[in-house]
Amino acid sequence: MRPALARQMIQTALAVAAITLIIAMSPAEAARDAQSGERTAPVRLGTEQNWSVRLPEVDKVVYKGEIIQDNRNVETDGIHSIDVLYSLAFVTGKYIKEYGKDEELQTEADKVLLPYQAALGNFTYRELVQRGLDKTSVDGSKKWVGFNSPSVAEWVVEVTPSFTLTQDQSAIVLNNHISIYAPGSPSEPLYKNLIRIVSDPRDEPDPAGFWMRDGGERLKEESAHLFARSLEIAWGEIDNASRKDDPARPKTIRYRQGKSEKMERAGVIDTRCNRVVIRTLRGWLMSVPLAEPGEDTTGNECNNKLSKNLHRR
Repeated sequence: MRPALARQMIQTALAVAAITLIIAMSPAEAARDAQSGERTAPVRLGTEQNWSVRLPEVDKVVYKGEIIQDNRNVETDGIHSIDVLYSLAFVTGKYIKEYGKDEELQTEADKVLLPYQAALGNFTYRELVQRGLDKTSVDGSKKWVGFNSPSVAEWVVEVTPSFTLTQDQSAIVLNNHISIYAPGSPSEPLYKNLIRIVSDPRDEPDPAGFWMRDGGERLKEESAHLFARSLEIAWGEIDNASRKDDPARPKTIRYRQGKSEKMERAGVIDTRCNRVVIRTLRGWLMSVPLAEPGEDTTGNECNNKLSKNLHRR
């Protein structure tokens, strides 16, 4: 079989497989995603309230390299008139065998983390959470508790944060699965969702040198800042009215993930400092830097914030 024809067969097979999976999985995913972004009545967390963050089960903070799919070897100049069932049975199996090994893709992507091993090797969730609690603006008395600690008569936030470093090393992405339990209700969360925070891209000639300055302090501080922001967004969700009251209508949001431009169909919740908080069609929440920053009424606040951050560094 000619290489070009084989590649086109792969493309055909993957397209058919994708449609099949969408038909088979969409109802279940829709139900699950609706539950993931669900919240109940508004809650006001006053300064007198106590709340704790439960540490993840693992000790070391999870960091991965960004996987970038390479489609340069796939031709898009048309599809030959071949038997689709044959291509699906034969070519898809061959494609998965040769190219569908997620572990190998992730291992290759993780090579971007090699310059950071000295910092990441001793970066624990205990340290991350404590740094994040020190940075968060959420009211109340806050602390962390161990994964196996018994239930307490206060608000409990369960977190599963993991980080991704973009391949250009200019940005960090946090994915944090958050569940918030009200006092006296340890079995059923009041709120749960996936919150993703994409950091502002850094334009540094030596990104590894920038992040690893002072023993990786900047890498840890940025990670803690993203974690703190995810807590603030989650608390803000249950501090507001029901999601059904959201006025935001979905639109295409273009944002920066490192030096690349991404798109997400979502409703806008808040825009501030050339960043936007959005709710995706799955109900997940994202805080991302806009690809094309527009006029920002909070410009003075953003400039002051930037000046303070630069002064601290």
